[in-house]
Amino acid sequence: MKLEIEATCPTQWRFEYESNDPELDDLYERAKKDQWNVSVDIPWDQGLREDSDVFKRAETPITRTKFFNALSEQTQSDLLANQAAFMLSQFMHGEQGALLCCGQLVDCVPQIEGKLYAATQVMDEARHVEVFHRYLGLLDRSYPIAGGLKDVLDAILAADSWQAKCVGMQIMVESLAMGTFRNMMIQADDPILQSIVRLTAQDEARHVAFGILSLSEEIPKMPEEDRVALEDFALAALGILQGRGGGGGGANAGQAAIDAGIDPQEMRESIAKERKEATGQPFQTEQRSVLHEYMVPNLDRVGLISDRIRPQYQEYGLIREA
Repeated sequence: MKLEIEATCPTQWRFEYESNDPELDDLYERAKKDQWNVSVDIPWDQGLREDSDVFKRAETPITRTKFFNALSEQTQSDLLANQAAFMLSQFMHGEQGALLCCGQLVDCVPQIEGKLYAATQVMDEARHVEVFHRYLGLLDRSYPIAGGLKDVLDAILAADSWQAKCVGMQIMVESLAMGTFRNMMIQADDPILQSIVRLTAQDEARHVAFGILSLSEEIPKMPEEDRVALEDFALAALGILQGRGGGGGGANAGQAAIDAGIDPQEMRESIAKERKEATGQPFQTEQRSVLHEYMVPNLDRVGLISDRIRPQYQEYGLIREA
């Protein structure tokens, strides 16, 4: 797996220190005020409850399937624990990607107010890496980064403009994280994880807001050729997240099933068949739902789903035809 990424986005000095963006100034103040400490603000002393799932079974879609309920109690517990560890591992790795990207944004965002805000996000992401690593230590299991996630993060880190980095990280990856965390706040059954998710989601909302504030003004001013390239970059990253190319190497979600003694292909096919028989609709993953509800609307909001590219989003099933 490639550990070094060539980055070409130029570092930009700024000697005009007066801010001209009151909304970004407010976001910076909120970021300073909302800092929290992993060692102090998470109830680690409670420990994990024995014989308890990380997520509430009633809020976990797979538990409502015939396939899952035909498994032994031990296999059910193993599968749920492995799936939780896999998902939380991806957050840990993704937060490191965000840490690296935000360090780049401090360098290459042109406005001084953007540099100051991006610096607060560097601290946020460092804290997120720390908190997920510590929680996975409690679970005593973790997984490597998924191939598709690594490919997307590598593309963002290698992007040669601050606008592409901001689209990839602040609008796409952070929107995906924010939507998933909001679901996890309902699903989490462990008080420690509930605290982690609540505090991390608070940070992620600011990160998305930074992207929207910065890009909503920037994109309309970009030359047409650059804006088209940015649209294509976003669509390509979205395709990788959906498994449409990329994803070579790294882990995949099926490993969680394999580690529980389950054939992942058999599991996917059985659940998809159940879903289609019950509703007439194909199975929709939680990630796909989050793409619908958070990521795609935010891309549209900053002006990156033009009439030129909208049909491709419709083809992906992420925008309904009018």
